[in-house]
Amino acid sequence: MIPVIALSLAALSGPGAEVTNLSVRLAATRTEIVIGVEGVVRASHFALAEPHRIVVDLIGLQPVKPSRYRVGRGGVLGMRIAQFDKDIVRVVIDVDRAVEYILTEEDGTVTLSFENPAGAFEAWSSTQPGQSLAAPPPQTTPAAAAPAAAALQPRQQAQLITVTFTEEPVANVLAAFADFANRSIVPSADVKAKLITAEVRNQPWEVALEAIMAANNLVPREMENGVIVVEDGARLANRPNEEPLASRQYAIVYVSSDSLVQPVRAMLTPQKGQVSSNKSSNTLLVTDVPSVLDRIEPLIQQLDVRMPQVNISATIAFVDRSTLEQLGVTYDIKDSRGSQLNRRVTGFVDENADGLFTGDEATSEDVILLGGNSIAALGNANFPVPNPALQIVSSLVLGRHTLISFLEALQSITLSDIQARPVVTVMNHRQAEIQVGQRTPIRVIDAGALGGGAAGGQAPLATVDYQDTGVILRVTPHVTGDQVLLDIHAERSDAVPASSDIGFVFSTQNARTQVLVRDGETTVIGGLTITEKSRVRTGIPILMDLPILGALFRNSREAENKRDLLIMVTPHIVRN
Repeated sequence: MIPVIALSLAALSGPGAEVTNLSVRLAATRTEIVIGVEGVVRASHFALAEPHRIVVDLIGLQPVKPSRYRVGRGGVLGMRIAQFDKDIVRVVIDVDRAVEYILTEEDGTVTLSFENPAGAFEAWSSTQPGQSLAAPPPQTTPAAAAPAAAALQPRQQAQLITVTFTEEPVANVLAAFADFANRSIVPSADVKAKLITAEVRNQPWEVALEAIMAANNLVPREMENGVIVVEDGARLANRPNEEPLASRQYAIVYVSSDSLVQPVRAMLTPQKGQVSSNKSSNTLLVTDVPSVLDRIEPLIQQLDVRMPQVNISATIAFVDRSTLEQLGVTYDIKDSRGSQLNRRVTGFVDENADGLFTGDEATSEDVILLGGNSIAALGNANFPVPNPALQIVSSLVLGRHTLISFLEALQSITLSDIQARPVVTVMNHRQAEIQVGQRTPIRVIDAGALGGGAAGGQAPLATVDYQDTGVILRVTPHVTGDQVLLDIHAERSDAVPASSDIGFVFSTQNARTQVLVRDGETTVIGGLTITEKSRVRTGIPILMDLPILGALFRNSREAENKRDLLIMVTPHIVRN
């Protein structure tokens, strides 16, 4: 349980009272802390957590010498006393846990008690011999306020606080937060008389302080030296209207000055502040009141930083494998004195009827005998094996007929391996592009637009467009710690003349993606495998389907084309 601040006031008879003694004693089952005073005072008290302590403010006392005591008994770790304000003495009691305590005021004493967790212990008093005093460092006058950060910056791990104030002066409220957070918090002269009524439970002290200040139109500002100054919000808002204009020039080192114009303009005083960029010297010229200029300087320092660079290497691999197997048997029956079908190299005609075929009598025309008996035939003649690796020819003469057989076979394997390895170095958050290839001209004809033709005629208007082909890499890196987020486009393209009159056909392999990669790690951002298989069988009907012997009466062609595409990328953060 975190105790809540409670205020208890006694009558104040007059100034001049002083603290005479601090003591810790056992009373039945409770630990009592007795503050001896000479005179009548009024007391306020509250408890804080992490670390646990109880704060008692004695109002109406003479100044005391700051002292610190180590107690170590009855749940009390230590005590310290110091002058908090002109007539306020603060006693801070460090306890080993959160306690529920009772504070009573009598003539000459202020007593605080809580349940004793440790059993019997020996009484302790600040007047015992050997108790040493430890004074804090001498007070120094705070430096002039420099309007640095507009919000409080926490300097330690968040500590939860529960506070309740009822018509409490701002100075007392800020003093409570200063003691809790061990920070210097100073109210400006125009807010000291303001009274605070608020309650905040279980919140970090920075959140609680800002909430209470905002509810009362007060603004806490942390100066460069760490002191927190609390000012009136209305007066702070009017301060830019009271200040004279000034101009400052800011030299930009790592980024373009044009890129900082918009962020700076957003902080300027409306209708008064101005900002301009000088590209030749890469500087910014800002005109505004000094308080605004002071806030702009740290903004520029945060934005004008050296950007990391990233070296990106990519590998675009394209592998094309083709396998072709073809086997064919062709038959040609010739009649030396009759019909001949001449579609092969055996297309010879015996025109003089001497029974002999000579090259001089070669012709490519079919010869058909319309009278008499004759026979000629071709089997599989229209499906030869192109560019065969093996050719076997045989002939069989049967009277005036000749049977010529052709056996052709082909097996081929084609492998094409194309690899491109573009490498580019680029700054963080900037796009880089690298291209190795060519620009292919494309003739575009607009049939709807007519231009001057030959002899004064009208012809469709033709223009030339260019298409980028080759290896293209576009990438934008975003460094996040030891990882790189890549927005990448990798492409390999080529222009091939089309089989028709449309011009070109573009063969393209590309990948566009976003990927998160560790520094120096290689990742595959794209992969594609295309396999095409074809099988063609042609032959003499019925005979081509015979078991075993069917292969003698047909042509067979088997082809397989396999294409593999692999795109890999490796980023390296260039560290200075």
